[in-house]
Amino acid sequence: MGVRGLTTYINKNEDIFLKDFVLYDSCVVIDGHSLCAQLYQRLNSFSAFGGDYDKFFQYVRTFFKHFRKCNLTSYVLFDGSYETRKLKTAYHRLRSKIYGASCLDPVTQGCMQIFPLLIRNVFKEALIDIGVAYTVCEFEADDEIAAMARHLNCPVLSYDSDFYIYNVLYIPFNTVDFKPRCVIIDGVKKHVLNCKIYRFEQLTNSFEGIKQEILPLLATLLGNDFVQKRVFGKFFSEFKLPKAKKNQNDQQRCIEGLFKWLQNESIDTAISKIIGRLKKNRKEKVFYIIKKSIEGYNRKNCRSLKYFNIPENTEEIVSVLPENVNKLLGKDCNDNDDSVIPNNQIDENETIESPQYDSDTNEQSSEEENSSDQEDDTNELGIPDWFAEGIRNNTIPHSSINLYTHHLHFGSPQAEDYNDEDAFLCALPILRYSFDILTDYEQEYVTYVSRDKSLNYHRLIIDREYSIPRPLEVPYSNLTDEQLKLYFKNFFKIKMPMLDFNLIDLLPKSFQLYMLSILWWVNTCEVPIGLVHSLFVCYIMLEMIDESVGTIRGQKYYNEKYQKTIEEYKNRMIVLPSLTEGELFLNKNKIQHEDCFIAAKMLLQYFEIDAKIKKRPKSNYHVNKIHKYAKFQCCLQQINDLNTLCKKPYQNTKYGKSYNGTFVYNFALKMDTQNDPKVFVNQYLKDSTTILMFYNSLCTVYDELVLALGLRHFKWERSKSRRKRKEMLEDELNFIVKGFESEVVI
Repeated sequence: MGVRGLTTYINKNEDIFLKDFVLYDSCVVIDGHSLCAQLYQRLNSFSAFGGDYDKFFQYVRTFFKHFRKCNLTSYVLFDGSYETRKLKTAYHRLRSKIYGASCLDPVTQGCMQIFPLLIRNVFKEALIDIGVAYTVCEFEADDEIAAMARHLNCPVLSYDSDFYIYNVLYIPFNTVDFKPRCVIIDGVKKHVLNCKIYRFEQLTNSFEGIKQEILPLLATLLGNDFVQKRVFGKFFSEFKLPKAKKNQNDQQRCIEGLFKWLQNESIDTAISKIIGRLKKNRKEKVFYIIKKSIEGYNRKNCRSLKYFNIPENTEEIVSVLPENVNKLLGKDCNDNDDSVIPNNQIDENETIESPQYDSDTNEQSSEEENSSDQEDDTNELGIPDWFAEGIRNNTIPHSSINLYTHHLHFGSPQAEDYNDEDAFLCALPILRYSFDILTDYEQEYVTYVSRDKSLNYHRLIIDREYSIPRPLEVPYSNLTDEQLKLYFKNFFKIKMPMLDFNLIDLLPKSFQLYMLSILWWVNTCEVPIGLVHSLFVCYIMLEMIDESVGTIRGQKYYNEKYQKTIEEYKNRMIVLPSLTEGELFLNKNKIQHEDCFIAAKMLLQYFEIDAKIKKRPKSNYHVNKIHKYAKFQCCLQQINDLNTLCKKPYQNTKYGKSYNGTFVYNFALKMDTQNDPKVFVNQYLKDSTTILMFYNSLCTVYDELVLALGLRHFKWERSKSRRKRKEMLEDELNFIVKGFESEVVI
């Protein structure tokens, strides 16, 4: 959600509204999507290379370790499906994201808020790894977060101005000092986090007489995801703004003026004055908008409690809307009757739009946005119990939620080549299969909201042309786990019939879906072989070497600390594991600790931006390589999500332990001039024998799979600028020679 201008107003007056607070020995209800975004921004990672997921994984773990040190119990809630009223906002935000991502490069990445494709998955991986409880709500989580915080009488951690309106203790993320501080409280040593907290009482101290139940009306008047401010144009045309203070714009004056006005109003008198100024035929519409908005802020039931094993509150829900307001409408408006004014009858100029965008809309978007608005939002679109439980229990992947509720999948703009086609297109057959499974093959099409080269969003209708035959005539909700696992393999048996799953089973469990994703990627995209080997080395680095060495990322620090140790390891007597001829070496537990230290010395440099890019970022940033890896991430995400949907016949890939965009890009760049990547890696890591044995075994399995599938290996692309100069020189020489020969008469 978000109330336009309210965060800025509070921040400018934080001495009044926010008070110093020490956080310890408490529960905290956390807005998952908000915290994920804020942590990633604070990390200052290299977004232009597609996501350094290992760094973010460790950063999230560290954050929650600090919480645990302060004896804080975290409950994290994530948004689920878009609500119908937010679809138009989603379209507008997508357009903004597309434009922002198109400008992303090593220079702009520090100031661009572009989130890598898999960042939320990595955030959840870290929560699971450190044992923090979380749940995904069926729809938007704000109401549930507020209800749960009230139930537990604990603060909310987020960065969303809506929580100033909910009757909750609210800690804005930007006020938290992440480093725990040791203090003595009542003679006992405690670790605490310094922060600032908002309480409703701090508002009443400044605006005496204002009532808590009237605050949702402030949010409604200012504009949120329910309604735009312009709906109340008649009211504001007669509303007198207070005199401007220093550095205070009209929106800030409006907020202060509304606070002062509401001091002397009750909710019934305020609503009466707002709708009393409207024409009779508009009163119902505006009252309906006010009604829905206020109900959202006053929700008391919280489904999330049971998923955290917290006893539920049986308190009866009482409406805060006054009954006598209905007299102004000339008829009764039943609070339980949403038929007073269906969404599709509200004027388009009165419906939702994101406050941060202007009113101009793309003509192509109006038809489907309006048709989407016709769906009913009550009981959260009427989703069945099996689907709701699947969301909560993480058997329905997050990317599949909107597929079911809206038959939509929104693209996620990332670092890629915006002069080329959308990187996600290679994964459309997988998306369609997931959609068919969820909807029991009953729907003709699903819509993928893509992007075009003009940097606008574009709807693609994914029809039955992308479908494969249904394996079993059984509804998804009635399929057994074993049947669903067969569904997963069925997709590959039809799309890649020569795929040998026995070879896949030879691989480490953490690499099996990774390998399937590589094969799909190579099968559907033109992939130079060097990019594949760069992924192999990255996986070995993050999954095995980090486990022995630790997640050190500074090469200079590492060399200074371990130089002597590494030299000793190099001079040791090497005792190799005994293998029979042709036996694969794919047990990571047999990789020698010493080899990991030696290999780390060679590989740590690839976690940093290449010096050439720093000197000449525009000319040395090869967006074509970035684009191919963007396609790989799309394949990796969709195959893992299909695996989840099919009850996990394979272990899901841990992105935080298998992919670092900066590393794979830099290592691929290193192999740019190599004829054979495998030969290069064997020479480069020659002192790490067991690491090479593992790498070569991966290559053996991959080569056998590629041979059986008949996949084409693309030669590694040499440096374009160098090749072009060489070709130009050869052309000039040929021209001179041929020209000279043509003049010679024998």
